[in-house]
Amino acid sequence: MHHAPINEITFSNDGSRMVSGDINGTIGVWRTHRGMTSVCTYSRPGAITQIVFCSLLINQDPNVDNVNSLFFFGGNSGYVCLADDLKNCSEVCKVPGAVKNILFYEKENSVIVITSHLLLV
Repeated sequence: MHHAPINEITFSNDGSRMVSGDINGTIGVWRTHRGMTSVCTYSRPGAITQIVFCSLLINQDPNVDNVNSLFFFGGNSGYVCLADDLKNCSEVCKVPGAVKNILFYEKENSVIVITSHLLLV
């Protein structure tokens, strides 16, 4: 799945999913139940710098065995995307500079983005 060094890995809260990101902008989504199974991939320009699962933004599709598959990711190109393991991915915002940190604020069901230009979004 990855053809470049991986620089980001994160697991869902329940451990059922893992998302990996590399320096070429490839995102890999993995099912971790009974070993590692590749689910899908996404590609964006630039290195992936942050990935965070959303514990309250839950995919409610009854045909999918997930509890916590929605996640945000961002990169050096300043984009922030919302994606899942059903091959749905959309850019939710574009910020100046690189995405340095993405935090999920569970109490408010919100995402906080910090950029290399010291912006807080």
